[in-house]
Amino acid sequence: MTVLITGGAGFIGAQLAREFLRRGERVVVFDKAVHDRLFEGEKNVSLVRGDITSAHEVLNVVRDHKVHTIFHLAGILSAVSEANPWACIDINAMGTYHVLEAARLFGVGKVIFTSSMGSYTVNKDIVVTDETKQNPTLIYGVTKVFGELLGLYYHRKFGIDFRGIRLPQLIGPNVKTFGFGQYNPWLIEAAVKGEPFSVWAPEDTVLPLLYIKDAIRSLIMLHDTDEAGLFTRVYNIGQIMPPPTARDVVDEVKRHYPDAQITFEVDPAAEIGLATIPKIIRSDEAEKEWGWKVTYSLSDTIVDFIHEYKKTVE
Repeated sequence: MTVLITGGAGFIGAQLAREFLRRGERVVVFDKAVHDRLFEGEKNVSLVRGDITSAHEVLNVVRDHKVHTIFHLAGILSAVSEANPWACIDINAMGTYHVLEAARLFGVGKVIFTSSMGSYTVNKDIVVTDETKQNPTLIYGVTKVFGELLGLYYHRKFGIDFRGIRLPQLIGPNVKTFGFGQYNPWLIEAAVKGEPFSVWAPEDTVLPLLYIKDAIRSLIMLHDTDEAGLFTRVYNIGQIMPPPTARDVVDEVKRHYPDAQITFEVDPAAEIGLATIPKIIRSDEAEKEWGWKVTYSLSDTIVDFIHEYKKTVE
């Protein structure tokens, strides 16, 4: 089986690729940012430098590598999307269309799409379930809802085995792209390096958080589930419980680095964006249909994050 990962050189994609390589699968990484040392020593991976906004490039990579499964992760995040909504439409919306068309034309067996909690814009005190109405106000969320609905249409119209998850705010080492919630991983990295860090959110800010290893596991579990058991098709996958505040994250980090210089200086623009994000996102349908369960607590997340990050900086 050949697995294509769009955005495969990114934060999630590169780790997902390594998991499939460990399973002995052939992996094709499609990304504008691929470089020769990304999977150094791996013989079962093909690196393709390509642009998701180019239909021809997407069609060619699927055809040339006889792809069986596509994980469509390529996209830009909410803060960058708000700064350039036209790029967001080209990359997040049209890129998804190109992937689904390639799947239709070349008989791809399965397409797995990463959507987001950004597809919801609700009062932060609302508990979000798979039944909650999606009504995004930011262009990022608009394109994610478009991707979900287009994928479900391709499933109904053309028989594409389309599946998706809505990711909460992820925590993991070496995130490079700015996002409203990226203070979480960056404050941990700053503590490890002994550098000061200023959190741009209020201390009582609550975001639905999930460790990267749980996110990768959710994608693999959804991939492995027999299609006959899937009814919802696009799933919320939940979060670390109980929901930690920004102060809770800082306090947990300070258990390991008591002298960490972490302060709070609120950015009004970030505060507005963060205010539209709910505190709790439930994963009822994923739990029921494919046995999903979040395994990393906040303390587990911080411990493993520090361990993994140190391996990249020492």
